Amino acid sequence: MNPEEPRRWRAHGTPVPLEANGIHVWRFGVDVAPDSLAALEETLSELERERAEKFTFHRDRHRFVGGRGFLRAALSNYLCVKPGEVEFQYDDRGKPRLGPPFDNSGIHFNLAHSEDLALLAITTIGPVGIDLEHIRLFPDVDDVILKCFSAREVEWFRHLSPEQKPWAFFSLWTHKEAFLKATGAGITRLLPQVEFSFRPMKPPRLRSIMGNSEEARCWSMHDLALAPGFAAALAIRARNVRLCCRHYTPNWFPAPDLVPAG
Repeated sequence: MNPEEPRRWRAHGTPVPLEANGIHVWRFGVDVAPDSLAALEETLSELERERAEKFTFHRDRHRFVGGRGFLRAALSNYLCVKPGEVEFQYDDRGKPRLGPPFDNSGIHFNLAHSEDLALLAITTIGPVGIDLEHIRLFPDVDDVILKCFSAREVEWFRHLSPEQKPWAFFSLWTHKEAFLKATGAGITRLLPQVEFSFRPMKPPRLRSIMGNSEEARCWSMHDLALAPGFAAALAIRARNVRLCCRHYTPNWFPAPDLVPAG
C-alpha cells in the first residue's frame, strides 16, 4: 500500500482544497429517502431522467438517480455552480465527462458504484479511474480467471483455496478495471495484458502493461479499504499523488439535506 494511502475514511463537513497533486475520493450511499431522492432528481438533466426511466426495477432507477445526483452535487462545489447547471458530455460507452463551459476547468472525475455504495474520484492531475465491487461467490469464477487474467495471474490463483478466491478475484478485478477506466479503453480483452503481482491478502501491485514494466512504473495504483465485503481500487498515470478519502456528509455539498433510506 502506498505510504500516502489513508488507513481509514473520515467524515468531513467542510470543503477541502484540491491540491495540485491531490485526488479526492468521496464515499456515499445511493439508497436515500424518497424526499431526498426527489430533490436529487430535480437537479438531473432531461437526458439523465430519460435514462433513469429505462431501468426495469425501481431500486436500480433510484440508485442511478442517487448516484448521478450526488455526482452533480459534488462537482458543483468544485465548479462553484448549482448542481443542475453542471453540463456533461458522453463518450461512445456512455462515460460522462464535463462539457462546455466546464470542459476547460481541468477537473477529471470517475464514478463507480456497487450495491448501495458508490465512490467518486475528483482530481486535476489527469484522467482517473476508480472501481468498486461487492465481493461475492459466483460459479464460473475459474472461467473468468482464465479469460481475463494473464498466465502468471492464473497460476497464482491455482494456489489459492476456495475461501481465498472471492476476495483475491475482486481485488485484482477492481485494480484492472480502474486502470482501464483511467485509460478510457474499457475493453475487457485487454485485461490479461495489464498484469499484477500478488502476495497473499495483500493489494495487487502493477507489474507490466502489455509487457512494458517501465510504463507500469508511471502509474499509481491505490487499494481502497472501503467496507467489509467490498473491494475497490483507484488508478492514475502519475506518481507521488496524495489521496484525501472522505465520507459524504450532507453539510458539505450544496444540496438539500439528505438522509439514508429506512
